[in-house]
Amino acid sequence: MERARKKRSLNNFKTKLVLAFAAILLVPSVTIGVSAYITAKHEIENQIINTAQQNVQSINSVIDDTIGPKIHDVEFFASVVNNERYNEKDMATLSKDFNLYASLHPEAVSIFTGNQQGKFIQAPKKVTQAGYDPRKRDWYKLAMQNKGKTVVTEPYPSASTGQTVITVAKTTADGTGVIALNLDISRINKAVSKVKIGEKGYPFLLDGERKYIVHPTEKAGTKATDSLFDKLYVKSSGSFEYTFNGDEKKMVFTTNKTTNWKVAGTMYSSEVSEAAQPIFYKTLFIILACLIIGSLTIFVVLQSIIKPLKQLKNQALSVSEGDLTTAITVNSKDEIGELGYAFSQMQNNLRTLIQNVETSAEQVAASSEELTASSQQTSAATEQVSVAIQEVASSAEKQTAVIDQNAASLDEIVQGVSTIAQRTEIVSKLSNHTTSEAVEGGKAVRETVEQMESIYQSVDLSNTTIRTLFQRSKEVGTILEVISGIAAQTNLLALNAAIEAARAGEQGKGFSVVAAEVRKLAEQSQVSASQISELIQAIQQDTQESVHTMEQVTNKVEEGRTISQTAIQKFEQILSSMNETTPQVEEVAATAQQISAAVEEVARTAGEMAILAKGNAATSEEVAASTEEQLASMEEIAVSAQSLSQMAEQLTALISKFNL
Repeated sequence: MERARKKRSLNNFKTKLVLAFAAILLVPSVTIGVSAYITAKHEIENQIINTAQQNVQSINSVIDDTIGPKIHDVEFFASVVNNERYNEKDMATLSKDFNLYASLHPEAVSIFTGNQQGKFIQAPKKVTQAGYDPRKRDWYKLAMQNKGKTVVTEPYPSASTGQTVITVAKTTADGTGVIALNLDISRINKAVSKVKIGEKGYPFLLDGERKYIVHPTEKAGTKATDSLFDKLYVKSSGSFEYTFNGDEKKMVFTTNKTTNWKVAGTMYSSEVSEAAQPIFYKTLFIILACLIIGSLTIFVVLQSIIKPLKQLKNQALSVSEGDLTTAITVNSKDEIGELGYAFSQMQNNLRTLIQNVETSAEQVAASSEELTASSQQTSAATEQVSVAIQEVASSAEKQTAVIDQNAASLDEIVQGVSTIAQRTEIVSKLSNHTTSEAVEGGKAVRETVEQMESIYQSVDLSNTTIRTLFQRSKEVGTILEVISGIAAQTNLLALNAAIEAARAGEQGKGFSVVAAEVRKLAEQSQVSASQISELIQAIQQDTQESVHTMEQVTNKVEEGRTISQTAIQKFEQILSSMNETTPQVEEVAATAQQISAAVEEVARTAGEMAILAKGNAATSEEVAASTEEQLASMEEIAVSAQSLSQMAEQLTALISKFNL
């Protein structure tokens, strides 16, 4: 019992509408929300990775900007110095040049040269260890091993200052000596320490021998022994994921072509999820808000549909049970209101029709009673005629009087039969009219089918609108990519401007150019933000179009459901009742025709009897035979009158089922 009730609940019109509207609201909202979150998370991840790569490249640029000019300076001195200049006079001049260079370039710790004879010049002049021989130093050996090429040593403590330096060196033009320059890498350390990789990540530098140059926790010169660093030396640049102390991390790296150092940045993978978390909560909130608003709207719309439908259903049940006394009023001005008005008109017309049929049935019953009385009188008169015929010889005048009385009775019978025929004709017309009304109801049912087809078209339009909304969301994603790109470029230009300013000091003119570029990129960001605003407005307009389409779906469902499920059942019951009434009315009409023919035959016979009675008493035997025929005909009339009375009673019983 409970299972059957649940099944009926699932199959009713209200449940189907709720499920349909819920699917229309839930599926697009969840799809768009999930897609937007996944897209945003992917874009954030790309942005973080791109930013990390740009920061790594900026550090690489700082290394090139720091070491590159010194390489050019060393190459210049190497091109103008040869073995002949290592005499006392030229060495004094070379020492002055070195001192001048050192004063103009304070970032250089020292500039110096040494030759094959062990001679050594350095500026600014510093105290060296006793027995210092440049030919035994690594920078001298490396340059001699790569004659004609500029070499950069790995970081090492300076013998004269103790600072961690790198040496840029190149052999002289004739290859008899080496020009070298010590560069303090503290400037590189400061630049690296200012750069952040993500929120919690950091950059670091490794030399060609896997030794730390710069690292926030490892000491410079310590060798990186973990196997994950093998991936840095497989290719010149790239990125990879790894696990460190139980945490998932990402690393991006590149190789400085000047020094062959590895410039790398590492960050936690969880930063992507943390950055995307606010977007997830906002998306979830928007979906829930849309679902709540949509649910309230659907509830109001369903109430405006279901309530009048229930009224029409209950009224139709009352009509099917024969109760035509109650009236229905639907106050809505839409198609449901029109249907309620049409149903009320049909009920009024049906009430009038049944009242007319009831009146006609009563008249038929009265006429049948009159016909029965007349037939009884005619039978009695016929019997009298029969007796009179036997006594015709002795009482011809009496016979003539009886025949005249018989003729008068037959006239009354003819009039009664005529009245019956007229009434039955009226009843027949009313039955035909009822059938026509039922046919019109069938046309209304066919219109229902057409309305249901229109509903499907409206639903299809709604799906198209929602797909358009989804496409617009993709366009928003595209513009977000533009904004992300501009933001990344702005970050890079800002970093370059800071590096340039740090390098040039007060004389940094490049900062103004970079600042102008930053302003241009900011203007592009504003334009992209304006485009996002326009797309959001377009999405809102599409959403309004979707709501309008849903209203059309509601109207079409109202028409289709009402006409197809309620009207067709009740019209079938009305047609069934009329199908029972019409054959009986047709039988009454046929019987009336038979009675009319029989009465005419009796009247004709009575006329002939009167002529015979008046003309010749000798033909009494023939008159007696005719009288017997008349008696038989009157018996048939009596039987037909009784049958007509029974039919009238049955028709009255059928009509009594209706409460008018």
